[in-house]
Amino acid sequence: MGHLQFHFEYVDNVLMKFLVGILLLTALSFPAYAIKPLAIKKDRVLIDTEGEEIQVGDQLAARNLDGKGKALLEVKQVKNGKAVASVIKGRMQLDLSLSKYAAHSKSTAKASKRSPKEKTSGGFTAGYAMNTMTVKPSGAPSVSLSGSSFNLSGFYQLEVDGNVSARVFASYETLQATGTSATNACTGSSDCKVDISYLGLEALVRYRYLHTKKLEAWAGAGLGFLFAIGKSSNVLDSSKISTNQTVVGSLGLDYQLDRNSFIPIQLDYALFPDNSTSSANQIILRAGYGFNF
Repeated sequence: MGHLQFHFEYVDNVLMKFLVGILLLTALSFPAYAIKPLAIKKDRVLIDTEGEEIQVGDQLAARNLDGKGKALLEVKQVKNGKAVASVIKGRMQLDLSLSKYAAHSKSTAKASKRSPKEKTSGGFTAGYAMNTMTVKPSGAPSVSLSGSSFNLSGFYQLEVDGNVSARVFASYETLQATGTSATNACTGSSDCKVDISYLGLEALVRYRYLHTKKLEAWAGAGLGFLFAIGKSSNVLDSSKISTNQTVVGSLGLDYQLDRNSFIPIQLDYALFPDNSTSSANQIILRAGYGFNF
């Protein structure tokens, strides 16, 4: 058990470093998300897009440090990360900050005519899960179990609206955990084990809170449905293990390799609802390969 405890402390440290890495990448990426005014000549403004996706016809709002709008611009030209916009309302100054305000009707119409295939993607991931369980044998004290396991998934993703998308997984999931009972409650043994394999479906609603040319950071939540295809346990009644549901919270990064492919990295916290015999949760780190259809 001492070795197992050391193993989980090590995994905890790795997962914490991953979370800190997400926060650092998010923080370091924010400067690349700001639109900068570079020069002003009469009613024309030269702009550095700083990785933001800007199209001809987009409108930009210019605000002061207090967030008060001072000018409205319309993009006329875009080339090599730079843009030229005209001032259509108010007075522009270099110390004002710029952000996207609205798209020109032609640009909006063009976007609405995009094929649904341009808004979908798919891929696959491999995952490592850290499992924690509490089992409540009849007439005996609760038993704590822990362990690690692996999973494989394929996913399909559909953009819903702007920064909102849905990601659906079909997967092979496993839940393995072991522990010790002080009262030999595990079929007459003090060594308790749970080993279950599932076919799973998971649906997440994702919100993209950061987007640069190379990186997308998002948070999401959803539900999972698990169908047991293999089960072995000396502390649970295997005959009653058939289906499970999970509530899932996620953080993720999608790193763009090129226009049509990316690397998805995802950290899930999956909670198995408590019942009269057991409760469980999993922390799952997934990574893989994704592609746009």
